[in-house]
Amino acid sequence: MIKPDDIEPGAWEMICAAERGDAAALRRLLERDPGLARTGYWYAGPLHFAARQGHVEGVRVLLDAGADPGPALLIGEDLAAMARERGYDEVALSIEEARAARGRTVPAAAPVDHAIHSAAAAGDVEAVRRLLDTDPQLVHLGDSQGAAPLHRAAAESAREVIFLLLDRGADIHALHGAGPGNAAGYASVDHQAIDMALWEARDLETAQLLIGHGADHDLAISAALGEVERVTSLLDSDPARIREARPCGRRALSAAVEFGHGTIVRLLLERGADPSWPEGAEAPRGRALHTAARAGDRGLVELLLAHGADPNSSIESSGNATYAARTRELRALLMERGGRLDPYDLIWLDEDDEAVRRVTEDPASANAGCGGVFTAAATLGKCDLVVRLLAAGARVPPALTACRSYLMEDPEILRLLLESGMNPDLPNWQMATPLHDLCGRDGRGRPHARRLECAPILIDAGANMDARDDEYRSTPLAWAARSDLPDMVELLLGRGAPTRLPDDPPWATPLAWATRRGHRRVIELLQAAGATA
Repeated sequence: MIKPDDIEPGAWEMICAAERGDAAALRRLLERDPGLARTGYWYAGPLHFAARQGHVEGVRVLLDAGADPGPALLIGEDLAAMARERGYDEVALSIEEARAARGRTVPAAAPVDHAIHSAAAAGDVEAVRRLLDTDPQLVHLGDSQGAAPLHRAAAESAREVIFLLLDRGADIHALHGAGPGNAAGYASVDHQAIDMALWEARDLETAQLLIGHGADHDLAISAALGEVERVTSLLDSDPARIREARPCGRRALSAAVEFGHGTIVRLLLERGADPSWPEGAEAPRGRALHTAARAGDRGLVELLLAHGADPNSSIESSGNATYAARTRELRALLMERGGRLDPYDLIWLDEDDEAVRRVTEDPASANAGCGGVFTAAATLGKCDLVVRLLAAGARVPPALTACRSYLMEDPEILRLLLESGMNPDLPNWQMATPLHDLCGRDGRGRPHARRLECAPILIDAGANMDARDDEYRSTPLAWAARSDLPDMVELLLGRGAPTRLPDDPPWATPLAWATRRGHRRVIELLQAAGATA
């Protein structure tokens, strides 16, 4: 592993101890700060590293301390499945037991929806009834992301289906599972049906109907529904409830902001709500200010700032509150209160001249943001801007993890970066190279759109086809086999990639990946090239 510059010291210590299997060190660190069990870097926590190395005691220490046993990594890697394919059955069993105790809906193994999920989402009550008549247990079945039929129906405001599912025994408090993303988006982890109605469908009426059938009616739900008297009563009865968060991380303050209930926002702030309290991994410094800024509500923005909201608080993949501001005037206000915009942000806002000026003054500022200025420029296809940034002194850093696959959005830009000194084997913190990235899939299961154009450019620039990453201990060819990308398998074999290396772990060869996952076309290509078990 390469130690990232921006990782928290405690998180790095935990990850290193977990990978070593040093249970004593893990216990010492957790005694100092129990929250370290839930820390990590780039979607991978200490539990992931203990599991991938087969350290049973370390896994149990972390699970006992509250580490999330759900899938890890951006691609939704299933920790138990990962452990089993490496021969660590005891680790897999510990993770599965912890997962069952957590109560999330179990994601289906198949990526294709069962008919009941499609019917529930479509509001087809007769189809749902027929399916349940045939198999009543389908009412609890998770789809590939971990949504039960009730989650799917609530997200689409399919009220007749909701009533039928509840009548047939659906658990109104069931938590959405933590499966991988798909073409529709990412899993709504730990959402109950009422959360799906509010945060996905923004349907207050369906939320009220669910409450009538026993759904949680806590402080955050009351705030979202604009129930001033109930919010007041709940806090009068127990002032400590001001700190409560829903299983999905949502808090009352951001709920009131999102649904425009200014009176409740003021009430909650008066009762001690802190706009910077975390709301799950997606919003570690809260989401209230970000939500108000995005809506362009200057009054609420000023109120939240006066109560300590952080103008640089960010939400996953959505930038900070200053970036999210709906108008220039509101953005200027946030900047007056300490909000910052990096050159990366400026490029997304089409303020390219200012971005270049900043980089010229401070070339290191080019590396801020998700992967730095070149990932933003490449994603937006701003080839001329890349030339200007290079002239200003920006360079791709020697190691890059965040958003790095975007460097390959435009083959012409990739050539420019390689000519400027970018390493064709540019590693991420887990030693994966750009060629590995092109042979994989993203967090929603999609292959890289320009893989067949960009891979030859990298290989011609000297990319090492024998490179192995730390996560899967696999070559780019093995990644392509694992990801079921026959076109990349053919390309790499045609360019001389070996079908295996002498010291490959048995489970990490290209043929082992393809065989284990049933990728028939890939198996045929590898065997035709001489690969053997």
